[in-house]
Amino acid sequence: MRKKIAAVMVIVLCMGMLSACAKKSEDVVYIYNWTEYIPQEVYDLFEEETGIRVVESTFSSNEEMLAKLQAGGNSQYDLVIASNYVINAMLNEKMIQKIDKANIKNISNINPSVMGMEFDPNNDYSIPYMSTMTVIAVNREKCEELGVTINSFNDLLNPALENNMVVVDDCREVVGVALKAQGQDANTTDQTVIEGALPWLLELKGNIKAYDSDSPKTLLASNEVAVGLVYNIDAGQAIEQNDQIDVIYTEEPCELSVDNFVVTANAENKENAERFIDFVHRPDVYKMILDEFPGVCINDAALDLLDDSYFDNAGSNVDGSELDRAHLIGDVGDAAEYYDDVFTKMKTN
Repeated sequence: MRKKIAAVMVIVLCMGMLSACAKKSEDVVYIYNWTEYIPQEVYDLFEEETGIRVVESTFSSNEEMLAKLQAGGNSQYDLVIASNYVINAMLNEKMIQKIDKANIKNISNINPSVMGMEFDPNNDYSIPYMSTMTVIAVNREKCEELGVTINSFNDLLNPALENNMVVVDDCREVVGVALKAQGQDANTTDQTVIEGALPWLLELKGNIKAYDSDSPKTLLASNEVAVGLVYNIDAGQAIEQNDQIDVIYTEEPCELSVDNFVVTANAENKENAERFIDFVHRPDVYKMILDEFPGVCINDAALDLLDDSYFDNAGSNVDGSELDRAHLIGDVGDAAEYYDDVFTKMKTN
């Protein structure tokens, strides 16, 4: 009987070991990504060419992503797309690990302007994916009907826009606009200054029909709102669907962020993750992404492949002078909770 029990235990242990090995060696990469940021066709092509299956989960803000990783999600994903201003926090909390850049030959295609940034000078832990600007998209016809002209962020408070705006559901973007409208630094860590933006935000609230980071283009393209404070990708997609949509620039600069690939500290499929990063920065693949999600192109080799429809679109092909004067959202450390608190009060009061 003891021999039989021992034999059974050996079999069970072996099966467990085989199961663990099978899981570890599975041709898969688990990606945690912003909603609507990489087309399914790219994942399909990657699997077709490499045999590596992509499993994607999505989030709507950096805050949501960080909370998920802090709650144990670090072991669920191999690759995450994170904005520049949260990389330091991820490093400090040991959420991410060094990337083997030798596995990313196409890193040479990335524009030098987004490489070697302050938060990761040697790009040891992050590889840029794409830049995004939060722009003001307007429906020219609807704004004309309402008698609305926007030259400043303060013009977004015009009572004529009541229930006629869609804004990204992102505290740093929205609170940053409020701070700049008041002549303040949108990267301030001063709690009093940040909380001082609340009255302005509460005044803006009456004009907001929806907070939407997933698909704000829908309300713009369908003529349901006159104005959007949205990512330039969504502005570009709305312009493709509705010729009344345009992008305007105010006296204050737009908010800009650089999104990066990072590999989680507990990634079980690190090499697959690095292989995917390299794949994305292949020029033809990067063009596939911009054809569907027209962000700011940071892949110089892809520029020669892009169609006129990209360059003629004010949402996708952001004005160079506006990129130069854009305000890069920065790491504010523990003060991030003040931004989150103010944004929450705005939405709930």
